[in-house]
Amino acid sequence: MKGLKGIWAEFKKFITRGNVLDLAVGVVVGSAFTAIVTSLTNDIIMPLINSVVGDGGLSSLCTVLKGVYLEDGTLDLANSLVINWGNFIQAIFDFILIAIVIFAIVKTINTIRDAGNKFNKQAKRDKEIKKRAKKMVKEQGITYADAKAKAEAQLLEEEKPAPAAPAKPTVEELLTDIKNLLAENAARSCANNSEGGAEDTAEKK
Repeated sequence: MKGLKGIWAEFKKFITRGNVLDLAVGVVVGSAFTAIVTSLTNDIIMPLINSVVGDGGLSSLCTVLKGVYLEDGTLDLANSLVINWGNFIQAIFDFILIAIVIFAIVKTINTIRDAGNKFNKQAKRDKEIKKRAKKMVKEQGITYADAKAKAEAQLLEEEKPAPAAPAKPTVEELLTDIKNLLAENAARSCANNSEGGAEDTAEKK
């Protein structure tokens, strides 16, 4: 009994996860969307193309490499060697159409979402300005218009991006600095050696 309760609790936790629900919604919407696109292709667009292609439509376009014919003279597709390039073209056309429709839907959703986020951000900003303005009116005794202007300026100052960090030196710059440092050390050593030699010569004299 405890084992069944544990399994039920685990299943309930699994089925109520956000990603599982999102996946279920995506599958249902995807199935309905596929039916809509298929109907658009088969019932509206393909009849127009087939009217141009002729009898049999686009799917009937093929190249017979080795034909086997029945007694009535019709082609036996099951036993013949046929390249059905008409079906291939139709599959490509279906893919392009579905991709275009999906792109249009996703772009529309993203546009609506961006507009909503922008509206929410502006509403949140206006709320913060009103809050600060009311506080300034209460504490500083100024008019609401002046307090609102000061609050907007204060918020703009806070929203300014932080100054960029200084750029790190490149490898070439580091090597140049090391080379210059070594040259300075070598020159200093030579100068010290020259001074030491001059002192030794003076002592000998």
